[in-house]
Amino acid sequence: MASPLSNKEKYVSLVTFRRDGRPVATPVWFAAIGDEFGVITETNVGKVKRIRNNSRVTVQVCDYSGNVVPAGDPKAAPVLEATARLVTGADAVAVRKAIAKKYGLTYAGFALYWNVSSLLGRLRGKRDDSAETAILFKLPAGH
Repeated sequence: MASPLSNKEKYVSLVTFRRDGRPVATPVWFAAIGDEFGVITETNVGKVKRIRNNSRVTVQVCDYSGNVVPAGDPKAAPVLEATARLVTGADAVAVRKAIAKKYGLTYAGFALYWNVSSLLGRLRGKRDDSAETAILFKLPAGH
């Protein structure tokens, strides 16, 4: 059975869960990595902290602002349950490369902006604790 999530989609709303169970949605770029999907992020952000506490996530196709088509609308994408894991090092680099390939010039522009911002921050004496981390999520069998 083909996955209801396609690498042709541009954005998904990645929903992570706080300790009290409240959902937090974040629109993200993603790319297929084998039988998983990957997202790049920084180590010190909320979604990483939440995944460390609870690997359950949901994903749903959305627009760049995170807007999803409401349930009940014939064009609504399904909400997909998934299990997430955090990776660093070579695994995170593989995710970044897959996203760079998928998003092309858009990613290159973003990467240039990020690198310049990071350099300026270091020149101003700010600590750079934005180590590269990736989130890999896998849909259950049959999805």
